[in-house]
Amino acid sequence: MGLVNVAAELARRGRRVLIIDFDLEAPGIPSFKPFVASDSRRGIVDYVSEYVDTSIAPDVSDFIVETNLDAPSGPVPLWVIPAGMRDECYGQKLSSIDWLDLYDNRSGFLLFEDLKQQLAADPRMFDYLLIDSRTGHTDVGGICTRQLADVITFMFFPNSQNISGLKTIVSEIRSDRHVDAKLTKMLFCPSNVPDLDDEDGILKSMLDNASRELDYEAPDATIRHYNSMSLVDQTIFVIDRPRTKLAAEYRKLTDALVQLNLEDRDGALLSLRRMRKELRARSRSGPTTAGVRPIPLNEIVRDLPRISAFHRNDGEICWLLASIYHELGDFSNEAETLTSAINAGYNVQKAHLSRGMLALSQGKREEALADLTEVVLSAETSPIELRSATEALKTIGVDWVKLVSQSPILEDLEPEDVSVISNALLSSPEAVQLAVRILLKGYGEADDREVREALYGDLVLSLIANGQFADAMRQIGVDRNHVLRFGAINDVFNYAMAEWGETGSPPIDFFSRVLDIGVSDPISDQANFHQCLALASAVTGDSVLKFEHLERATKLLVSGSIFSCWRYLYVGRAEMLRDIDAMSRAFHTDSIAPPVFQRNADHRKH
Repeated sequence: MGLVNVAAELARRGRRVLIIDFDLEAPGIPSFKPFVASDSRRGIVDYVSEYVDTSIAPDVSDFIVETNLDAPSGPVPLWVIPAGMRDECYGQKLSSIDWLDLYDNRSGFLLFEDLKQQLAADPRMFDYLLIDSRTGHTDVGGICTRQLADVITFMFFPNSQNISGLKTIVSEIRSDRHVDAKLTKMLFCPSNVPDLDDEDGILKSMLDNASRELDYEAPDATIRHYNSMSLVDQTIFVIDRPRTKLAAEYRKLTDALVQLNLEDRDGALLSLRRMRKELRARSRSGPTTAGVRPIPLNEIVRDLPRISAFHRNDGEICWLLASIYHELGDFSNEAETLTSAINAGYNVQKAHLSRGMLALSQGKREEALADLTEVVLSAETSPIELRSATEALKTIGVDWVKLVSQSPILEDLEPEDVSVISNALLSSPEAVQLAVRILLKGYGEADDREVREALYGDLVLSLIANGQFADAMRQIGVDRNHVLRFGAINDVFNYAMAEWGETGSPPIDFFSRVLDIGVSDPISDQANFHQCLALASAVTGDSVLKFEHLERATKLLVSGSIFSCWRYLYVGRAEMLRDIDAMSRAFHTDSIAPPVFQRNADHRKH
């Protein structure tokens, strides 16, 4: 039942699936309605019998039966090689096959190798061959698990008797040199597990014992007991009752199987996402997902080139491969797979950005510039990608402002995205004018009140930073007295700085008001807040508070971008520390001249 549901789910997903019924003593596949006709068709027993009689491997296509599942979306094709024609001679044919003699004296191993090659060359191009084989110490079981299988799925009820018997079989399979050479994988699926409250921990104990004795980290899927008359009717749940818990459990088993098939695109994607998640968890020194088998690092390194070979033209897979190579520190392969993603047209700007950053980290400035320019000048670039490219371009030593100003997305920015770019521009005096341009446009187009308020604050900062002091004052409020009496602390401070820049003299009444508001109703306890209070204290002549606020600002500094009222630019932690030191020296000499005014001296003259 597990095999039929997995086969049906794979077929529903568009895979071409061949079922081989190798449970020769008690074939179960024909008990499902779509496969009833296969009971009267030749199969494995007939195939082997014909070979024994003729010493010639039969044409396997003569034994393949095509059928269809009645899915809601329409007929879904499936193929099956039955156990054999179930007539009155079936039992005699089966019992006459001496499997030991077949292998020892009649090249049985080569017979089944030929079977595999014929199926691989079949024009129907099967994606999956699913073999139904009885668990146990049988010759047939050995053929299925040791010679034919790439993956073995053990479905078992987790009681002591079954675990004990299965332990020996699993151990023998693991120790078999053919299995080891083929890198055969194993999936463990406890089945018919009671779906009841486990108050006394009995079920947990059973499952823990199975995990311990069979040596697996966690079940790849669990099929719980399901009370339904549909089981009697041999319903294929993933097709006929897809919303049931049982169908979901079979889909999980299907995913576990697909994940091991790196040739399957879905399998490669599932495997890569799991690898990336686990590597990122390891890099954070955290545990991998609870209850999931950790992937050995050597297994990841081994599988990545195989995935790349199977899917070298698949952009999404190449993108994921690049992210995993990045986690592994394999920058050569990261660059190569990013190039493949670009060539395939997947996440093109992100891939250019990542490849540019990678080149920059390796000192390949020309290669980095080429990729970053591609990002900046593309109409498909997102605002956050443009910001990242802008930050990277600043370190290369080119006229990045001119380059960024040519970005086609600047004219089409949504108001809520403007700050993403303007904050990056407000870190350099040369880019302030461009920041003013996009902020004015975004502020004028903003309909949402919160977005408009956020842009208003950045716009005022950019106007002051650009020396447009009168414009900044008008933006804050046309009535000076109203701003002084009722303005919020940020508006009062910015108005004071704009008036200082415009007139050349600091307005003591405004800076005093800043201190009054800051003391009575402090809005934050951050470095920028205390830097502003320090400047206000210095202007109003409070020789004690100005240094106290500077000291407080220093203690509150954290990594990341912060706005400095000394330069009226966003700066990093190291630059902020330099500004605080410059302010301290200026306070000691009573020669307070914020660089924002010196920078815009020519503008003031005009």
